[in-house]
Amino acid sequence: MAKEKVGREDPFQSTEKVMQTFRMTRELVAFLKTEASAKGLDLTAYVNRLLEGVRTWFGLPDAASHLLEADREALNMGRYEYILHVLFQRSLELREKGPGFDAPGAEKKKR
Repeated sequence: MAKEKVGREDPFQSTEKVMQTFRMTRELVAFLKTEASAKGLDLTAYVNRLLEGVRTWFGLPDAASHLLEADREALNMGRYEYILHVLFQRSLELREKGPGFDAPGAEKKKR
């Protein structure tokens, strides 16, 4: 049985890999390949990056990760459902304030 690296030292590096096969629609594979190519990654590296991001709260500092995890648990949501919830909350902010309202230099552009 393969040992899994626990912790956050380097979430995108591992010394031990396991071959796993998944069935996906052609549309999903095409989307993933396009996204990977745009980032200069191969498909495996891109999928690993996405999944590792979900597992580690996208590499946020421990303090932020712990807060998100506590909130997720308090809301009694799975990780996927919680990410949807956070994105929905952001969409509400965007509806009120407009796209890119918190981008660097956004205040200067509004004037």
